[in-house]
Amino acid sequence: MSIKVALIGAGSVVFSKNLTGDILGFPEFQDATFSYMDIDAERLEVGADLCRKVAKAVGANPTIEATQDQREALKDADFVINMVQIGGFNSTLVDFEIPRKYGLNFTIADTTGPGGLFRALRTFPMLKGLAQDIEAVAPNATLLNYSNPMNMNMLTVNRTSSIRAVGLCHSVQGTFNQVMGYLDENPDDMTFVCAGINHMAFYLRMEKNGVDLYPRLFEAMNDPKVYNTNKVRFELMKRLGYFVTESSEHNAEYSSFFIPRGEKVIEDFDVPIDEYLRRCDGIVDEFERMQKFSKSDEPMEVHRSHEYGSLIIHSMQTGTPRVVYGNMPNNGAISNLPNDCIVEVATLVDRAGLQPTTVGALPPELIGYMMPHVIQQELFIRAAVEGRRDHVYQACMNDPLTAATLTLDQIVDMCDELIEAHGVLLPPLDKPMRIPTSGKSFSPPTPEELRASWDEAQKNAVVDFVKQYEVLGPFPIEETPEVSAIQSEDGSVDAAQTFGEIAWQSVSSDRGFLNLKRDLPNVETGVAFAAFENESIHQRETVLKLRSDDSLTVFLNGKEIVTHTHGVSDTPIFLQAGANKFLVRVEKKTPVWGFFLEVPRANF
Repeated sequence: MSIKVALIGAGSVVFSKNLTGDILGFPEFQDATFSYMDIDAERLEVGADLCRKVAKAVGANPTIEATQDQREALKDADFVINMVQIGGFNSTLVDFEIPRKYGLNFTIADTTGPGGLFRALRTFPMLKGLAQDIEAVAPNATLLNYSNPMNMNMLTVNRTSSIRAVGLCHSVQGTFNQVMGYLDENPDDMTFVCAGINHMAFYLRMEKNGVDLYPRLFEAMNDPKVYNTNKVRFELMKRLGYFVTESSEHNAEYSSFFIPRGEKVIEDFDVPIDEYLRRCDGIVDEFERMQKFSKSDEPMEVHRSHEYGSLIIHSMQTGTPRVVYGNMPNNGAISNLPNDCIVEVATLVDRAGLQPTTVGALPPELIGYMMPHVIQQELFIRAAVEGRRDHVYQACMNDPLTAATLTLDQIVDMCDELIEAHGVLLPPLDKPMRIPTSGKSFSPPTPEELRASWDEAQKNAVVDFVKQYEVLGPFPIEETPEVSAIQSEDGSVDAAQTFGEIAWQSVSSDRGFLNLKRDLPNVETGVAFAAFENESIHQRETVLKLRSDDSLTVFLNGKEIVTHTHGVSDTPIFLQAGANKFLVRVEKKTPVWGFFLEVPRANF
């Protein structure tokens, strides 16, 4: 089946690689045409090379094109996938650092508040132009948008064009799998209904054979090991009665309940301030690794991702019916949200296209959580389309986090400074207003100054280091048990198991460092084992980061993945959806016995 897929922003190399692998995983599409487009020639080349490796790995023979000309990439496309982030890391730093001057801190800042708003404003000119180009050279194409902020970007597409489009996110399916993990249930055997706006949709029903699963989830929440994995979302469920789709680090900044309440609340709920900036640093490191890999002869391993994109393409081309969760204009799907806002609901897809289902009215407590953000989104699109700077101010005034932190004068000052800093990336915001600007002139910091400030602040950051281990040892080297006696085939360990007088004990790392000299009896030489689990909402590739001068062997889900002997090492690994079981065998080589180990969070 011959189709053409245009990937815009293909320099997002991991994402474009995964989507290409998903599409080529269907036999019908193994001779498809892929046109990769990015304005960054270096990233474009890496993205295209990786996708050639994907094709080779799955035995497909697609046509692969790479171009910096958007219209050339789009011409006669059947599907367009948008992954663009305008402004890159420097603009993201501006979104974090200027509000920080006013006392406003974020975790992710890609959906709501000043961060989401200004990211959407930067994206507006590009996305409006993309939609117009699709109308001109690929009028029958369907746009699959993956760029955040999802709702504001989808408003741009729908208010400035007539193209067919859907916004796609993995939070609905990923979170449901995670919740079923808490209940030790197979997600494929369950049914659910979810609805709301992107990143703030709620599971209205979760059932097994017609039996409500919420009582079991409330019971599971009482287990600290469960609650501590998702403190913010469980706290919201405790208060609102329903579980929300997007992560705790996202939802911590969507309300006034957490970050504005001070350092103790931030610490109590494990709110990772600046989390997205750390992810951006990880993305830079990942690109450098993928760039080297793209030029190597090392074979590519291809795993189907959790994304809906390839499933939609397959259903629309073959007629195979499926249900996905898409972000599209409401048009009555949720009766107590505005008709012209963007909602996330179950969406039927087949050869006829994408048809959102009707949900009806949501509980008012959930509408109350979403509605300030719906208002922000409407003010955004009016600001962008009409050139209204006052609507930028008002969008931030309606953000719960901003309103709980700043005065009205500070909000206006901050917005004016952000507008000055982002400059020509924004649409014109020069329409005469009835309300005053700050009247101030600003000299925003340069990207170099922002980067230096961020690097200095992160020297002691330990967010992604493993914090809690089960430790066994020390053993004399010649009496050390075999790994097969320590863990089962899937990598599990029995914390109740003992070896003579040696038993497992729970220990915490010290700012990321597992200090075995502190936690175990002092020995000249010896071996210890450290076990932990990492929960991944979806399967993904990442990099295991180690730092130690002792000898380490690391096992993941029962299989040896790396031997580390000295210094710093980064090892690509693949995490399965759900619990991933790690075991580290440590042989003492230095007086300071221990290691740093980091498993980065998902970058998307």
